[in-house]
Amino acid sequence: MPDIGVSPRPVGGSVVVGQGRDHPVTIDRPRTSGADASLTQGDKTVEMQHPTMQDDPTQEDGMTEMTTQASSLRLDPVEGTAAGTRRVTIVGAGFSGTLTAIRLLHFAAAPLEICLIEREEGYRYGGIAFGWAATNWEHMLNIQAGRITLRRERPEDFLEWANEEADRSEWPQKWQYHTFGVACVVPRRIFRQYLAERLHDAAADAHAEVSLRELSGEVIDVHRQGDGYVVKYAGATKQGGVHELPSDQVILATGHLAPVQAPFYHRIRDCDRFLADPYAPGAQEWFREIGAEESVLVTGSALSAFDTVISLIHAGHRGQILICSRGGHMHGTYPVDHEHDIWQARRPPFLDAEKLTPEAVVEGIRAEYAHLRAEHGVEPGSALDAVFPERVMKAWEPYVIELISRMDARDVRMLLDTYKSLIVTNRTSTVREIGGVVRSRMRGYNGAPKTVDVLSAGIQDMRPVEDGTKIQVVFADQPDIVVDRVVNCLGNKTDYERPDHPLWHGLVNGHGYAQPQTKTRRGIEVGTHGQLVSADGTVAAGLFGVGPMRQGDETTRRGRLGAFVFSIGTLRNQCFDTAMEVLRRLEPASDEEQMDIPDGIHHCLIRSSDWIAADLAAEEPQATRLRERLQSYAKDNAYPNAVNYLQAQDRTERRKYRAILDDDLADFGAALAREFGLTDRQARRTVSLLATLVQKHAVHNLCDITKLAGWDSQYAEQVKHAPRKGA
Repeated sequence: MPDIGVSPRPVGGSVVVGQGRDHPVTIDRPRTSGADASLTQGDKTVEMQHPTMQDDPTQEDGMTEMTTQASSLRLDPVEGTAAGTRRVTIVGAGFSGTLTAIRLLHFAAAPLEICLIEREEGYRYGGIAFGWAATNWEHMLNIQAGRITLRRERPEDFLEWANEEADRSEWPQKWQYHTFGVACVVPRRIFRQYLAERLHDAAADAHAEVSLRELSGEVIDVHRQGDGYVVKYAGATKQGGVHELPSDQVILATGHLAPVQAPFYHRIRDCDRFLADPYAPGAQEWFREIGAEESVLVTGSALSAFDTVISLIHAGHRGQILICSRGGHMHGTYPVDHEHDIWQARRPPFLDAEKLTPEAVVEGIRAEYAHLRAEHGVEPGSALDAVFPERVMKAWEPYVIELISRMDARDVRMLLDTYKSLIVTNRTSTVREIGGVVRSRMRGYNGAPKTVDVLSAGIQDMRPVEDGTKIQVVFADQPDIVVDRVVNCLGNKTDYERPDHPLWHGLVNGHGYAQPQTKTRRGIEVGTHGQLVSADGTVAAGLFGVGPMRQGDETTRRGRLGAFVFSIGTLRNQCFDTAMEVLRRLEPASDEEQMDIPDGIHHCLIRSSDWIAADLAAEEPQATRLRERLQSYAKDNAYPNAVNYLQAQDRTERRKYRAILDDDLADFGAALAREFGLTDRQARRTVSLLATLVQKHAVHNLCDITKLAGWDSQYAEQVKHAPRKGA
């Protein structure tokens, strides 16, 4: 991987990376390829197994494309932590795992070791969406640059990094001198670099007794031991071996399950002309091996199909591409002047029915959608028409929550399965650098024949023909065709009841620590902050999940559908919230202070204050006065202090605001004791609970997408409200 953000100057066996706030920061890098690296800051060490990057001679226009090598280093087993040091292990170092580690590094203020384990080096810091193994330089984020910050509380963070901090030495020439603005498109590989650099920035800036250890290996089991867990992983080095990693808390960030394997693939699964996963390590090489004029069938029409077309074009393919799906639905393309809008829509009238049947729901949605098109004056083919479906679906999220809560689980799953393609393709459009590339090849030009077709049909079977050099595709209602290649873009499996992932099979069916999501059968059941819900319905203390395994929960809890169940915005909210909850659970406190707080109570400071006051069992009118006192302090003092702490730029600022917050809370506790005759123990407990609820409330608000409208910077006004017809 590249030395991100570094101007390497060899000094013996080390490379000077930069200057930490308190100490110089260096990466000790032996001269051999793929060497182990140790990032040292004073008495703090960040252990890293980083493979080096190699030039790829196939890069177009003479540019250097960086590819990953598997590390061949000796990986010593990780022993127990030092006395007083807790350990959090994150399984998976893709987007969710990396960002969760960043958040832990930002806010951990007590001795802590963070272990970040990744089994596939090509996915480190990016997963299948942004990792080097899964992408090329033509793969773009399907979201504008102004909306991809890792820190929702600092919306300008990515733009500041890209324009002022990023090392561009390994970027293709077209991007080396590019100035990014709010509406710019961004190559996914640049976003991966942003993730990697922000992780190492956070490690260098962390508390002196907080360390990051990056490991290579595959986690094969997680099981309870005492008050914590043991993470068992197989080392990814030549020496191999199975190691055990005792951990106080475990965060599972394992990404997607394996790609869907439809029954009609059974004859060609082992055929080298079939690609089961377009994001797999080696897939980009597979695309480059395709003959320029070979015909390719792409099964599925969602975003992965668009990515596949981009991969083929990048590899120099000029032949025919057939995108096939049952419904033939395709993502639209955003207008050139597209702006992200959040609308409000009325509650659909069909929800007033006493009983919601699937038939009534489908008819009701169609009628309400037609009503909204008329209300907004949407003309077919207009710029608004291109983005109208996704804006309506965003506005309907509160009603999706109600709808799912009132329907039988079987009916919910049936609707989601039946209309999956329609939901997915309408929930988001594509930026022009993705959708425009595909659609330009769906029409012919003088001297440039049409090369991309879309077919709505059901596939019955596929079989190798002509000595395995071609594949025959059998359809249910039209003549067979013969193609040179087939690429599977049917998406990933979502049902965790019988996962083929060994770790999840053990968690669900072996230990019973997790269970499939009840209503949707998509992902797993989790608590408010991502805690796994075990087979008996109890919340598994110390075991969390972030990422696509929470997609069913995102639908039932927040009404999200399509790709927004695991979008950047969704996942960064999960990572922030889960990291803060994990740190809260690691804080030393009495059992009373760590009492379970009711789900959702932190969404409202009034409810939070009332709950704390009720627990003190004060009599009226003192109880009313106590509630008012808590509410007033929470709103006017504690909440602003908490927001300042959470929004701080670096550890120096965080330390300053944390001291202000703690001192102010201590003074408030003393005042409460005097005013209401509380004991010292009651006052401490009250302040502790209030601090927790206020911080949880602040995190909740900072994860609210509508808050982006309030940023005060050169990149402001991200969110607008849709005009009414005739306004």
